[in-house]
Amino acid sequence: MATPTLTRNTYAGKDLEGIIAQSVLRGKTIENGLISVHTDIDSRAVVKTMANTLTVQDSVAAFNDAGSLSLDEKYLDPKKFMDAVEYDYSSLNATWYASQQPRGRAGDFVPPATLEEAMIEQMAGIRSKFIDASIWRGSVAAGDLSKITVSASSNVVSGLIPLMEAGADVSKLDSDKLAMSAITKASPAVITVASTANLQTGDVVTLSSMVGSSGTDWSGQSGKSYAITVINATTFSIALDTSAFTGTFTSGNLSFINSSNALSVLTSVYNGLSESVEDDPDFYIFGNKGLGKAYSLAQASAANGAGSYYIGAKELDFLGQRLAILPFVNPNTIVAANVSNLHFGTALDAEWNNVAILPQFEATGDRTVRYRCDYAFDVNYTNGEDIVLYR
Repeated sequence: MATPTLTRNTYAGKDLEGIIAQSVLRGKTIENGLISVHTDIDSRAVVKTMANTLTVQDSVAAFNDAGSLSLDEKYLDPKKFMDAVEYDYSSLNATWYASQQPRGRAGDFVPPATLEEAMIEQMAGIRSKFIDASIWRGSVAAGDLSKITVSASSNVVSGLIPLMEAGADVSKLDSDKLAMSAITKASPAVITVASTANLQTGDVVTLSSMVGSSGTDWSGQSGKSYAITVINATTFSIALDTSAFTGTFTSGNLSFINSSNALSVLTSVYNGLSESVEDDPDFYIFGNKGLGKAYSLAQASAANGAGSYYIGAKELDFLGQRLAILPFVNPNTIVAANVSNLHFGTALDAEWNNVAILPQFEATGDRTVRYRCDYAFDVNYTNGEDIVLYR
């Protein structure tokens, strides 16, 4: 059970109405129609796929069977999750909210309407963040985000990018990697590379192929991403405490997309696009906010004018291919795909917005309030040969 954490002083001034909740990145993939949503799935939905080949032959009198027809299927198996929290509001008796609670001792346990509305809205925003991050990264990786802890173990959504990484049918492009020669055991950790000339403070780097002399804490950093602070020509720091890591660092690589390489990265993705789908109206190049910022800065620099930095926001595209900039696509990762080949399955698309509010007094005699939301979803992709994954 949780008790609201209070930070207050005793100034007897004016109490402004309303609550200013901390901002939370909301999911944009479903909201902007950038994935195919399938509803009314209680257990499993089958996504049927078909691929044909054509063999062109000389025309002769006899029929000669050639070519092929392949039918396959993929599945959407919605995984069940819940958010559940119980609050004791008695501590509000010592705050400005006391005047909004009903009179009497029992009223000390009743949440004011303004507080309850703000909390429901905040919980919905965090839940939307979890779902959107799960779509791309998977539900386990979504637990690495701020404000989210994932304890679900029986139900796991794999995520589109891990599924594409594992899929033999998806075209994969490897980024240029920068080798790390050393990592100090400290907080923050200091990383040494051949040169930081193409890196800037604030860039986000993704670690890979991490190896240490013993233990799993070094290898466990593979796939993790961190913002950097450039120290000098060969070192930078990241917000990682390695002081207790076992053994010593042996080797590892890092990748990044920033203004120095955004154009070349997008060029490599553009060159790898499937010609059969790149002109489809639902075809996008998907990337995260870091890609959008890096590409915008690269465009401004290429324009050779300081005024280029002061233009208004524009819809981004690369040589006619639309960019979908989403907050929870993995850092330094790009997906080029048709929306019709990306699938999200759920029982009810509004299910995760329905919160049950359950005062416990009449049921158990406890002066607490429970909040619970149950929902289920899964993701998958089809026609991997028409998808490009850059990582």
